[in-house]
Amino acid sequence: MSQVSPITSSKPEIKSIYTDYPKDGIWVQIPKGTEKITFHVEAENTETILFWLIPTGTQTWTERKLIGYDIQENQIDNNFSLTWNIDKPYLHDHLYIQAIGKEIVTNDTINLYME
Repeated sequence: MSQVSPITSSKPEIKSIYTDYPKDGIWVQIPKGTEKITFHVEAENTETILFWLIPTGTQTWTERKLIGYDIQENQIDNNFSLTWNIDKPYLHDHLYIQAIGKEIVTNDTINLYME
C-alpha cells in the first residue's frame, strides 16, 4: 500500500527589493523633482505583489495608499515590478510590499525619502 503525501503550498518569500536609486542606510534616496520610480521585487512562491505607500510616523497604517500591484505571469516568474508616477511634492514614506501566495501573505518594507 503506497502512502500519498499531502501537497503543501510554500510560503511566499521576498528575496530582494530594489529601485533605480541607491540606498542611504535604511532609506532609498530619491532626487528632488523625480517624477517616477520603478520598484523591483524578486519573490518566490508568490502570485501577486501589492505596493502600499504609508506615511512615516506612528499608527499610520490606516493612511496607507495602494499605488499598484503586479501579478505573476507564469509558474516560473519570480520578478515583479511597478513604475509609479510620484503624485506628491515630497516623499518621507514607507513602501510596504505584500507578497501573496496561494494561502499565505508575507511582507517587507523599504523607506523612501526625497532630498
